[in-house]
Formats: sequence, C-alpha cells, structure tokens
Amino acid sequence: MAITCLHVPHVALRIALLDQPELDGLPLLLSNPERGRAVVLDATTEATSKGVQPGMTLREAATFVADAVVVIPNPALEARMSAGVLQQLEQLSPLVEPDEREQGCWYIDLIGLDRHFANPTEAARSMLSCVPAILRPRAGVASSKFAARVAAGVARSANVRTIPQGGEQEFLAKAPVTWLPFPPEMTGRMARLGLRTMGDLAAVPPARVAARFGPDGRMAWELASGIDKRMILPRKREDTLIEELEMPTPAVNRDVFLLGIKQLVSRAFSNAMLAGKQVRKVTLRALLENRRSWEKSLVMKEPYGQQMLIQTLELRLQSLELPGPVEAITMQFSGIVNSIAHQGMLPLFQPRHIKPVTEAVDQLRYRYGSNPVYQIVEVEPWSRIPERRYVLMAYEP
Repeated sequence: MAITCLHVPHVALRIALLDQPELDGLPLLLSNPERGRAVVLDATTEATSKGVQPGMTLREAATFVADAVVVIPNPALEARMSAGVLQQLEQLSPLVEPDEREQGCWYIDLIGLDRHFANPTEAARSMLSCVPAILRPRAGVASSKFAARVAAGVARSANVRTIPQGGEQEFLAKAPVTWLPFPPEMTGRMARLGLRTMGDLAAVPPARVAARFGPDGRMAWELASGIDKRMILPRKREDTLIEELEMPTPAVNRDVFLLGIKQLVSRAFSNAMLAGKQVRKVTLRALLENRRSWEKSLVMKEPYGQQMLIQTLELRLQSLELPGPVEAITMQFSGIVNSIAHQGMLPLFQPRHIKPVTEAVDQLRYRYGSNPVYQIVEVEPWSRIPERRYVLMAYEP
C-alpha cells in the first residue's frame, strides 16, 4: 500500500501569485488590515527567515522586513484552484481525499497505478504537475497518510520525498510533535512534558499517554510510532450548479448585491438541472476590487425552492456589510434534492381568512402606502440569539 500526500505550503499566500507572478521570491505576509487589529496570519519563508512570525502586527513585522508585501486572503481564487487540482487528481486516481483541516493538501491512494507508472515516486511526480509550479508544491510517499504528510512537509519544492515501507518509525522519530494533527494546545503540553519529537512520544508507554491526553493521546502515540490505519476517504459526489454574474458597475451597498443574488437564483431554477428540485446549501463568492474576494456558505434547515430560498437569503444577509465594491458574484448550489411535499391541514382545521381582515389590510395599505400589518415568521429556531429565531414580515392575507 502506497499513499501520496500532495501539499502546497502557505497556500493562502501563494495563491496571489497566480494573478501576480512578479511577487514570486519576495517576502509575503498574509493579513487582513481592514478587519480590526492587522496581524500577520501567515508568512513565506523569505519573511520568516528574517524574523517575522505569525501573530505579529504588521507594524512589528515591518521592523524585520521593510519591503514585505501584504497579501489579503482570496478565498474565491483559492477555492477555484483547489477544485481544479482535485479534478485533475481524480483523473489519475479515483481515491483522492482533500484534507478538511488543511487547505492545499490532498491524499491520493496509489493502488492500481503501478500499471501506468514505474514506481510510486514517478506517480507522485506526475501528480505534482496538477498544481501550478508557481505555488511550489511538493509531495511525500509512504505507506500511511501521516507519514506521507510529514514527508511532503520536509520535501523540497517540486520534489518528492519517499519513505520506504517499514521505515516510517525511523523517519518520524526526529520529527517534532507539532506535525501531529491535533490542536497546538495539546502538542504544546507534550513539549512542556519533554515530549518534543515523535521519538520521545513513541518511547513512552501508550497507556501513560492515553491516561494523560485521552483518546487523542493514544492516537498520537500510534501516529508517532508509525501506526496509521486511516484509509483514503474520497469526497462524496453530489450534484452542484454554479451560476456567475458580472455586475454592470461595482455594487457598494447590500440592496444591489441582493438584486444580483435574486437574479442568480432565478437563473439557476430556470436551469433544467433544478427543474422540480430544491436546494439545501448555497455558497456565495463575491469578487471585489483590487483582486480581493469574499465567501460565505449558507446551509438551510430544510431544502427550499426558488421563492423560499430568496426569502431566506434576504433574511440571512440582512445585516451583511460588504467588505468592498463587488465586481462579480458566483453562487454554488448544492444539496440538490427532489421537491419535498408537506402535509397540509385538514379543511376543518385550516384557519379561515376573514374577509373583513383582508379588506382592512387593503385599506391600511392604500392609506399609508405600505402594509403596516406584520406577522411573526420562524427563521432560525435553533439559534442561541433570540433575535435570530423569528422575524417580522409583512402580513399578506
């Protein structure tokens, strides 16, 4: 059994090089200065080698690297790149698992690929070509996911590090425990106890590690000892529909943004793919000025059709503050299911629409120019915030 880990370090930073290749080789800092205290979220090797560390303020980082270039996160471009790489990898192997915890990391099972490649290393080299070279990808090959991930982490750019079968424990022995896929608080506690490397951790009886750190401690000991029984779990295939809209002029307020969303929803439900269907998840991506982007995923409590989806999106985005002028909007519809039928009430139990009430509402609308009668509508009954559970909407008898 051989597994390849394909990894792009500092992916959120290096993704900017796809549009600005002239920045390659410069000290890059990832930050979002428009939101509160501007701190360094990530930094390339060119910056960290001069003393810059994540968590510093941009002003502190400037004292170490005066010519550093600040890059703002671009989740839309990052998602598009990841989807493209995943699609190419799945053409080579059906067993591809994107790492949900770490963006820019994919695991590929090489079973059956020996008919196309001379050895696992050659297969991994072929997979490196699925990632743009300017992102500096690297790959690791081992018999387990964790060992392959560590191998990819220590490999040089555009190179493959292969761990021979049976040599995982020896290879991992000198690796720091920070490589373990657990929160920094846990690995920090291990380091304070003197367990700084995988070898230190593997030398401790597993029962003592489990007693101190619980089930995660037992799993950490197994990984440090080269024992990793986790299998490659390919993504679940689901139907998705993507609609894009380029704004005539950059949208600077929420109302114009919502008009674009309504148009995209209407366009999507006129597509044959959504005929007679409903949607449960929507991912919004907005392309902003100056190569920036914004992304938000919305999961509905139940599948909705066109009208209910528009109403729900309006309610969910009523307090939205756009981070900048929106040049284009992309909506991804997923969780597509057949229309769900709801049990109606028996005629004897249905509320009667009293004619005088209807006439009264019409008269009030005519007098004030708008409907002054409202009704309470359930929106997010599961929310911890009372104001989000219900909303007032105009009453239409």
